[in-house]
Amino acid sequence: MPAQSVFFFFIDGLGLATPHENNPLGFDLESGLSELAECETWTSDHFSVMSRAGLLRRGIDARLGVDGLPQSGTGQATIFSGVNCALLAGRHYGPYPHSTSRSVLASANLYHKVGPNHSVFANAYPERFFSMSKKRDRWSTTTRCCLEADIRIRTMEDLASGEAIAADLTGKGLAGIASSQVIPISQHESAQRIVNLCESNRLVVAEYFHSDKAGHKQNHEMAASCLNSIGAFFSGLMTQMDFSKMSIVVTSDHGNIEDLGTRSHTLNPVPLLVRGPAAAHFDDVRDLTGVADAIAASVS
Repeated sequence: MPAQSVFFFFIDGLGLATPHENNPLGFDLESGLSELAECETWTSDHFSVMSRAGLLRRGIDARLGVDGLPQSGTGQATIFSGVNCALLAGRHYGPYPHSTSRSVLASANLYHKVGPNHSVFANAYPERFFSMSKKRDRWSTTTRCCLEADIRIRTMEDLASGEAIAADLTGKGLAGIASSQVIPISQHESAQRIVNLCESNRLVVAEYFHSDKAGHKQNHEMAASCLNSIGAFFSGLMTQMDFSKMSIVVTSDHGNIEDLGTRSHTLNPVPLLVRGPAAAHFDDVRDLTGVADAIAASVS
């Protein structure tokens, strides 16, 4: 087992806002959300500043000094490189990485910083994802980072063998689109798989994007389902992780699900939550540009 390991859980489209009727994060949800962050709700008032040994939570800037609504392509490329890719492109861009980000991701993404031999991307993808992405060379930021750093993108075989997790954490959604059989599991079992991967790697990354879909659809029921599923996953991590040697890092690329009154992204800050020894390395992180280097420093 490495001396220190980090599980980086990237959640697409999760911002911080005040409690209001269109903010599902302002209501009581699955207790794992509040338990992990040691706060009642994931809202701007509770994520103002909290920093102590083993726990950091604060809102960080996703606007990056560029006018317009933050978008996934430049926001995620910034998170996974430490370079302000919105400023590099001259605008916010998405959903895929902008052409100006390609050279950055090719040479200096998070996996390069930590080391490809010590890093794992835990998400499993169905066969059609690979065929569609290869056809137009349009890969998501997380998978393009894998390609550029020679990190294997996991498949349905890895999911079946317990060496990966589904993007929806249970596999229920994946079961409807994968050509091979998918047996759904609980969020707690997905958490156990992550912990197992952390035991032999310095960095384990997983991406959750259904939150962004719920926000765009302005669907309260779907949003609550997403947040409760994430909360159950966090509960599993809390009971199974050794926080003397393992850390959890959670952040997002832009706001969305915290305001179901609009189908667009928001200008809100996004949460930065760090639990475990890595928290000490994030004291100076104030926007998306600081995440990758802080993760790398925490496992070096």
